[in-house]
Amino acid sequence: MSVFERGETGSFEFVDEGAVLTPVETETFLKRLNNELGRAQLAVRKARRDELDCEQKYMTARAPLLLHEDCPQVGRRAGEATQKQQDAWLAEKIPDLYWELRGAQVTRRNAVDYADQVKHQVEIMRSLNVNAKAVYDTYPRGGR
Repeated sequence: MSVFERGETGSFEFVDEGAVLTPVETETFLKRLNNELGRAQLAVRKARRDELDCEQKYMTARAPLLLHEDCPQVGRRAGEATQKQQDAWLAEKIPDLYWELRGAQVTRRNAVDYADQVKHQVEIMRSLNVNAKAVYDTYPRGGR
């Protein structure tokens, strides 16, 4: 039986929170977390590449629209629009590329958040590993 499993949040959780972990179990868990951190970092890299591809497509389609006579001109003078108004106008003209870019940005942020979450879990598990080793070493008859 495993001491840990993936929870609803996608993070690793202990099956029995009150379980006393041995150094072997904490080492195993650290190795799993290390592998998960590697996968998470690869997912971040892929999400960044995908976001860049989406941004390139969006900017390429957006450039000629900026020269269109109906495109709101950004400025502070009367009759000029805010950047948000111009962005909204452009999003109406190329909605698929706009939402593809927004989706890629959210995916990248989620990937970064997950990688950070795994990093924090690694730090916590390192502390638990130190504690488990200390308890194991002070156990009567040497523990080992």
